Order: sequence, then structure tokens, then C-alpha cells
Amino acid sequence: MRRFVTGLLASVSTLILTAGIALADPSSPAGSGSGLDPGVNIGTWISTNVAALFAPIVAAIALYYLVKRQMTQFLGFAAFAVIVALFVFAGGAFKDAAVGLAKWVIGR
Repeated sequence: MRRFVTGLLASVSTLILTAGIALADPSSPAGSGSGLDPGVNIGTWISTNVAALFAPIVAAIALYYLVKRQMTQFLGFAAFAVIVALFVFAGGAFKDAAVGLAKWVIGR
């Protein structure tokens, strides 16, 4: 498992480092007219590409824990994966809920 995680991290970091030039390409549209907006480009890239890989990665790690019969690790990982998925895929709803909760607590 350690070798798998190390290889996965090396692959992702290599992909991010080599894709940096393409993500900051001045000829790509960035919404406000200026094409040189690496933050928007990286955010778009992550939301389209990493979101597609999230479910298979979670499924592979969950199957590993199930095959090894490590139920405690599986349950912890499943809870963590659900929390991460909520933050990644429903970030706007989380932000709205957090702002509403903060306003309710503060009273404004």
C-alpha cells in the first residue's frame, strides 16, 4: 500500500508540475477577458480531471481495506471520503451553509 501511495503521489505531482505551463496559457479564455489567470485555469482543470478520478481511487482503496478485512480502517476511510467528497463536489453549498450558521450564531 505504501508503494502504491508513493507512486500515486509522484504521478500526481509530476502531472501538476508539467501541466503548469498549459494551465497558465495566456491564449486560453478566463472569463473576464484576460487569458492569463492561472488560479481559474487550475481550478477548472482540477474540477474536471480530478473529479473524474475521485470515485475510482476511493473504490480501489475501499476494496483494498475490504479484501484485507480491515473494517475499522475501512469505516474511517469511508467517513473521510464522504467528508472530502462533500467539500470537493458541494463546496458552494457548504459555504452557504457555513455563512448561514455563522450569521445565526452571531445574530446578524
